[in-house]
Amino acid sequence: MKKLLLPGCLLLSLAACKKDDPESSLPKASQEGKNTAGWLFDGKAWVPKSSSISTGRPVNGSWRKTRGGRSLSLGFHQFSIQEDWAIGFFLPDIRQAGTFVLNQVPAITSGLNNTGYGQFNRQRPNPRFDYYTGPDAPGRLIITRFDTVNNIVSGTFEMSPREVSTNAGITITQGRFDLRFER
Repeated sequence: MKKLLLPGCLLLSLAACKKDDPESSLPKASQEGKNTAGWLFDGKAWVPKSSSISTGRPVNGSWRKTRGGRSLSLGFHQFSIQEDWAIGFFLPDIRQAGTFVLNQVPAITSGLNNTGYGQFNRQRPNPRFDYYTGPDAPGRLIITRFDTVNNIVSGTFEMSPREVSTNAGITITQGRFDLRFER
């Protein structure tokens, strides 16, 4: 009887650990264009969700010709009565998979978008916040698949952006995404 009790207790304790692990709530990493994304926001799992009042896809991207080359924009959103937030990434000229360090001052207000950046913004619940990567708020976007034939981009990310008006910081880790982008 004791021989069965010990393995049973071990199995139950492992199951309890898995349930308390926030990473277990994230979508599995993939590279198939599944339109999924997820990350840990200050240690808590976040996943974009559709809502009855939103019209757009919660996970989206585009690869467009611009003055600086072919820019990639990625967006992960939740829009509902209770919550309205988004994570976004912009790369001004991307031609292949790789690691992109987001540590430059983004030229958001000039409209030039000459540097890559990551951002998190929240509209609801109040107050509104806008966080960006930069020299004192680094981020990293690793694109593991960039398929311009099938329009699939996949990868991982992490960032510690700072709020524009208060300089407060947040931490986003273990981010992953897999989506079909528009041209």
